[in-house]
Amino acid sequence: MRISGSLRPLALLLLALLPARSVAAQNPALVEALAPLLMAEDRRQLDVVAMSRALTHPEPLVRRTAVVAIGRIGDRRALPLVLESLGDRDLGVVADAFFAIGLLGDSSATPALLTRLAGPDSLDVASLQEATVALARLADAAAVAALSDLIAGRSALPRERRDAMLPSALLEVWRLGARAPVIAMIPYLSDRDDDLRWRASYALARLRAKEAGQELLRAARDPHPLVRENVMKALTRAYADSAGLPHAAVSSEAARGLQDRAPGVKINALQSIVTWRDSTHVNAIIRLLSDADYNVRVQATLALGSYRNASAIAALDGVLDRRDALWAMRRSALGALALADTAKFAARAASWSASTDVREQIAALEAWGTVTGAGAERFEGALASANARVQAAALVAWRASAPRGDSAVLAAARLRLRHSAPEIRSVAATVVGASATLDDLDPLLVAWRLGAGDPDRSAQQAVLGTLSSLARRAPELMERLADPARRDFLVPPTDPALRRRASSWPALAERWGDPGPAQGDRSLEDYRVIVRTLVLARDNPRVRVDLDGRGTIEVELLGRDAPLTVANFLRLVDRHWYDGASWHRVVPNFVVQTGERVGGGEGPGWTIRAEVNRRRYDVPMLGMADSGLDTAGSQWFINLSPQPHLDGRYTIFGKVIGSYNALQRVTQGDLIRTIQR
Repeated sequence: MRISGSLRPLALLLLALLPARSVAAQNPALVEALAPLLMAEDRRQLDVVAMSRALTHPEPLVRRTAVVAIGRIGDRRALPLVLESLGDRDLGVVADAFFAIGLLGDSSATPALLTRLAGPDSLDVASLQEATVALARLADAAAVAALSDLIAGRSALPRERRDAMLPSALLEVWRLGARAPVIAMIPYLSDRDDDLRWRASYALARLRAKEAGQELLRAARDPHPLVRENVMKALTRAYADSAGLPHAAVSSEAARGLQDRAPGVKINALQSIVTWRDSTHVNAIIRLLSDADYNVRVQATLALGSYRNASAIAALDGVLDRRDALWAMRRSALGALALADTAKFAARAASWSASTDVREQIAALEAWGTVTGAGAERFEGALASANARVQAAALVAWRASAPRGDSAVLAAARLRLRHSAPEIRSVAATVVGASATLDDLDPLLVAWRLGAGDPDRSAQQAVLGTLSSLARRAPELMERLADPARRDFLVPPTDPALRRRASSWPALAERWGDPGPAQGDRSLEDYRVIVRTLVLARDNPRVRVDLDGRGTIEVELLGRDAPLTVANFLRLVDRHWYDGASWHRVVPNFVVQTGERVGGGEGPGWTIRAEVNRRRYDVPMLGMADSGLDTAGSQWFINLSPQPHLDGRYTIFGKVIGSYNALQRVTQGDLIRTIQR
């Protein structure tokens, strides 16, 4: 159900729970200056006059908030205002102005940016770093030339500025793709500075730069573990072929990484070693099933699934009997057996399908879905389950296993378009998908109407996707929707995420109009409270994530950097939304992700605006997961290793503080007991 009315109860709750000292010292005039800026940003509404006034405010925080708001709103009409802010007397405003230029992505700003960098006055390191990132995002000819000259040592900038910009330049040039100055970057792989080597290795490995092949191969033995991690990602057979590297040398270095002392190196080596399909590495992989690091064990299990020899199959089968095997290992082993040995898998899957543990039932169904032509009998029993998640998983798996357009699968899906459970209607509409005909219109509209009362809009989004596809094949669809019995579909929904989804259906998008704000029901007072309790608070709020059997993750929420996101997160925490949720997505050495409602997978019933900021995914940070701009709701993730390509794309709203031990033990399927302030 969508939020209605004001969020004033949330505001009062925030006031009550935060320390009084964080509110008592607030300047009312400052609150009045900042609240409208948050509102404008939240609604993606640019008022040039109001922004211009804010950018001349005597308080630097107001000017900083305004210039970032312009960048987040993304309206290039305000670019002249941002360029003026490059001359601000406060260097924090200048750094934010460079950041906003990168967000706007208007290459007409490049000359002004370069002129500012060449100026005689002082710029701090933060401003120079943001200027470098902006150049990489603008990526026009002048920006590419400036970055290339900087890396090659040809830049005319003062030495101290070059030195401050170089680390960011080495890291950010991956954004340039084929235009990246690869040759100039290669010498940094042997630089004495660990930080420069790490950054160069990240960019060159991500670019899969052919010219750097030999140097990356040598860097596989670098003393810095982050360098070795980056290089291991590149040591695939495809890269060896493109770079003209000897297969034996590359696969040998990847295999050597399996014995590395750093878990991240072993995980990345496992991901690369399987591309070689060399069964001589199987025993080394099997040994990692008992590694001290949980996610190394999981990745080793996944890797064994790429082999089809007797040793790998026996090891996978053995994982299912190991008392010390993690749930994520057992799930991966079952799925791998489905591909490697169908007979062994079928014997194992029988007990999983009959289990009282819903997780095991779903895992068995997912594995059967990878077996081509498994047969309807593998799924029909699960479709009668009383558990909606099991039914939904059965329908998905049956479609994956059956031939495209299988009539029995489509009949089962059509039958469930009227189901009371939103996750089943969502899957049913998706399965009907490209096979939908005009005869499916009315059942799909039933699913659409039922979705109006769902906690989220996943079923309605699935229906909309199917109807959008049908409209391209059947131009008369809009005419049929004009019938009085169906006309309610043409009424614009209040959910802006649905209206944005209609962009692929021009005729409907025209009827529904501008999507409007992601969450436009906040009053000005709500924004005032968020400013007082988060933006101007003396201390950032903290929460404790208590894990089932894994320990505790301590988190500091970044209320000044992403106040709207933090307010949304705290609201869900106070509703105990996350209690009992699982880490439904864990990619070893990359991210752990959670936030789905237990038992249904649905979101909270609303979406929030993105608040990308100058924070970086360099250490474990909390980021909002989304399916596109301004579509985040409740799902969030923590990065397990530096992930620069996520910077400026996913809102960072918190960081892990203290020990990382519990975080590093999280595997897929683990549960959150509770999250408390």
